[in-house]
This record gives sequence, structure tokens and C-alpha cells, in this order.
Amino acid sequence: MRKIAFILNPISGRGEKKEILECINGMLVKYPDCDALFYTTKGVGDATVAARNFAAEGYDTVVAIGGDGTVNEVAKGLVGTACRLAIIPVGSGNGLARHLGIPMGCTEAVYTVFEGKPQSIDAGKINDEYFFCTAGVGFDAVVGERFNSSSTRGLVSYMEHCAKEYVKYEPEEYEIDLLGVKFRQKAFLITFANSSQWGNNVFIAPDANISDGMMDVVIWRSSPMVTMPLITAELFLRKIKYSEFVDTYRCKEVVVRRKGKGVIQFDGESMEMGEEIRVSVQHNVLEVLVPEQSKNFFQLLETMPQQLREMLPQQFWDLLGEQLKELSPQQLRERVPQQLKGRVPQQLKEHLKDIETKFKDMVK
Repeated sequence: MRKIAFILNPISGRGEKKEILECINGMLVKYPDCDALFYTTKGVGDATVAARNFAAEGYDTVVAIGGDGTVNEVAKGLVGTACRLAIIPVGSGNGLARHLGIPMGCTEAVYTVFEGKPQSIDAGKINDEYFFCTAGVGFDAVVGERFNSSSTRGLVSYMEHCAKEYVKYEPEEYEIDLLGVKFRQKAFLITFANSSQWGNNVFIAPDANISDGMMDVVIWRSSPMVTMPLITAELFLRKIKYSEFVDTYRCKEVVVRRKGKGVIQFDGESMEMGEEIRVSVQHNVLEVLVPEQSKNFFQLLETMPQQLREMLPQQFWDLLGEQLKELSPQQLRERVPQQLKGRVPQQLKEHLKDIETKFKDMVK
């Protein structure tokens, strides 16, 4: 008898919890050998305690139903245990789920709980806090703090906070100690990436491997506002590593020092830490159930939220057009989903609004 515990965050992300529960119950009928239990979280940290208890009680799988914050809490409770993590993504960004190729659709995600294959993944630690996707200091941490304390959720609200903070944010100077070298750098942000993206298919560390015992340290130096459309395109196209404003290092541990205490982010959650920040990686400490095959680039584009697609700058579509030209007719048939075959060429012809203009409009 397989024992599965479903941990639900009632306030996270998208409002489709009823549909998910109906889908899970429908799937359980097909798997009579599964003993399922449902648990609703009551507050911050509750999911970690519940997950740890379920693992101690001999549950085979604990399922996190929520966004990256919920996934982080559940995963922390399972680190170092034999109990596997499964994810039904219901958040705004769903960075870890997207990196692992877990479907955003309810039915497909629930199917992965029952038929997925286990993958061992690393866990990062920023001082005493675990993270499984990314952690960081600087601009993204400040925006995360504003967003987490606001009364509205969702992508639009997050982008509004980005716009408002971007025009007034001042890069900070850091002392960075990694790979046996110590240096000083003024940075817009520093991301410690266990996985490839922040969420919503925004790839801050496109080459990051979640199972190699290493992390990618991405240092984004100060960049002019006029470069933001191109940098945005590079983030979505996994080409940020080629930006003249970005340096990427791969290591097992790093120490960052700043002038005073300040906010940090880990898996989208925010908290205050002191002057010294120590980040390290623990190798293969958790097993996650993932689909047999991950999605290709075009499938990721297909599942990208419509609001994000509308905000992509013209440079994105120009670069995508170059990629499409490199594919043979056979590759196009094999790699591009049917739903996109009619839409992508049209989108390439459309004149999309410049994202910098949207930023300025939001600030007004």
C-alpha cells in the first residue's frame, strides 16, 4: 500500500484548489492501492512540520500543492529522509516545478504524483535557510519583500513592484569570496541558483544543474534602463550568460559580505539577514517525482502566462525568429506543438510594446 500525503496551502497563487482536489480524488479511484491523506496548512512553517511528521510516519510521498514558498516548506521537512516530494504547482512563478518539467496543468501534474519517476536533487543553504530553486540579494530580494507584504498577488502585481523599485533602486557594493578568490563588486543583484530560473520561465542561470552538487552564482552588474528590453529577452531565451552586464561562476560555496544587514530572498520568500551571507550546496538530499520527459523550449513558450507573453519586447521575437530559421521542416514538425504552429509566425510579425514603456507607464 502506497501512502501519499497532500499538503495544501489555501492562500497560494491561482484560485483553482477545488479543481485540483476533484482531479486528485478522480485519480485515486484509478489507484486503489494508494492510501491518501489531505492536510491544509494553518500558517508559516506549518508545512515543514507536517511534512517531517509524515516522513516519520512512513509516508512514501508528500505532495506540495502551492507555489514556491509552499514547495520550499514541504521540501525542508523531507531533506535527508526516504520520503519523496511531489509538486502540484499553484503559485505565481512555480520556478522549481518549471525547472523540473512538472506540468502546469492540473491533470498532468496530478498524474506525475502517481506515475512520475524519482530524481535526486540538491538543496542550497543561505545561512540557516534552505532553498531549492534560487536565493539572492539585491534588487530581486527588495522586490520580493515588497510583493510579499502587499495585499495583491499575481504576475501583474509583481511587475508593478519591479517597475516602481527599478527606477529608484541603487546597486550595492559587495565583498565576494568564491573559488579561493576574494573581490569587491558593485551589483544590481546576486543570485545563488540551484535551478535555472526564478519562475515564469525567466532563466537567470540557464546552465544550472539541480543535481550536480554545485550552484551558479550570477552577478548582475548595474545596467542602463535602455538595455532592459534586450536583457529581458535574454532571460527568456536562456541567453543571459552572454550579457556584458552579467558574470556567472559555478561553485559549491560562496561568502558575500555587505555594509549592513538587509533583505534576502529564498525561493521567493523574503527575510532580513546580517552583513555576512554564507551560501552552500548539499548534494542529492531529496528525491522529487518528475515526468518521464521534460518540455522543450516551444512547449515552455506555449505554457507561458499570456500576460508575460504580451510584455515580451520585440528583441525576444527577433531572437526566436532566428532560432526558428535554423530548424529544418522536419524539426519544426517534431518540436513545435500544434497549438503554436499557427500562432508563432503571426506573433513574430506583430509589433509588441516595448517593455521599458510599460515600466514607465506603471510608475506614473
